[in-house]
Amino acid sequence: MRAAVLTEVRKPWIIKTLPDPKPQPGQVLIRVRASGMCGTDLHVHHGVMPVPLPIVLGHEPVGEIVETGPGVNGLRAGDRVGVSWTQKGCGRCRFCQEGRDSYCLEAQTWVQMGGGNSQLMLAWATGCTLVPQGLSDEAAAPIFCAGFTVMSGLRNAAPKPGERVAVLGLGGLGHLAVQYAKALGLEVFALTGSAGKKDEARRLGADEVIVAGDDLGRALVDAGGADVILGTSNSAAHITQALRGLRPEGRLVNMGLADGPIQADAGQFLGSQVRLIGSRQNHRRDLVEALALAASGRVKPMLEIFPLDRINEARERLEAGKVRYRAVIKH
Repeated sequence: MRAAVLTEVRKPWIIKTLPDPKPQPGQVLIRVRASGMCGTDLHVHHGVMPVPLPIVLGHEPVGEIVETGPGVNGLRAGDRVGVSWTQKGCGRCRFCQEGRDSYCLEAQTWVQMGGGNSQLMLAWATGCTLVPQGLSDEAAAPIFCAGFTVMSGLRNAAPKPGERVAVLGLGGLGHLAVQYAKALGLEVFALTGSAGKKDEARRLGADEVIVAGDDLGRALVDAGGADVILGTSNSAAHITQALRGLRPEGRLVNMGLADGPIQADAGQFLGSQVRLIGSRQNHRRDLVEALALAASGRVKPMLEIFPLDRINEARERLEAGKVRYRAVIKH
């Protein structure tokens, strides 16, 4: 099989021919059709997130099962599936017993199994989710990280009917957050520092677009505040500012890896009972819901598609902030 391999940090990924893998008990072999690229891939590329090298990256894969290992139930050859970041826990710790295997200290992920930037990949069957009909491979791939993350963030915020949701950042996660919040029937504001994104944010479904200057929080307060802020930005300064735009009992859900400490106002937390919530991919039901909304056409990932041979070009565009909004490798 052909695969893009990271052999050294901060060096181009190398297209290599590797032996075809064979599924072991509990595993499936997938012929990858599409593999999304994420900001986390850049963290690995730069050594910010250390992993054993060499390694095949790609944690947003979608493809067809071509072989199942012994003991696999519920999946069969020919099924179209995607693979989540966390695929399998130890099964015995308290988190696994509670169905929260993403917290398991021995959890198996793409780091142990190898990622989707390859023609074939192994995955634990427990980490696979069926892709609904009506959703292309390319559109489904980003849902397995970006869409899953956004939907879990929304569910962790527990928005009530009539509440206002503001989306901070209109990148790979943010453009999906606007659409998912709107698909759930919520009033959606988009917060951006770029006037050039105003029309696009409205096309994505935002009811209002706030083009902020030096203080996102003040701009949001002037617009009436928000009950929920979905933070998809990596800027700690912007997250800190946005917190001040929460209404009483509001929640800011942070889904990005901030580039520094988030400065919270203790008086605001005490007086207004606001909350800062960390969120990542959570319950499998969040992923299934995210896939269903995309399959219905109510959420449409905006993609740039590249062949495997141009994967370094895709990575460079993502690193330069030029991808609008998700890069996908099509096999």
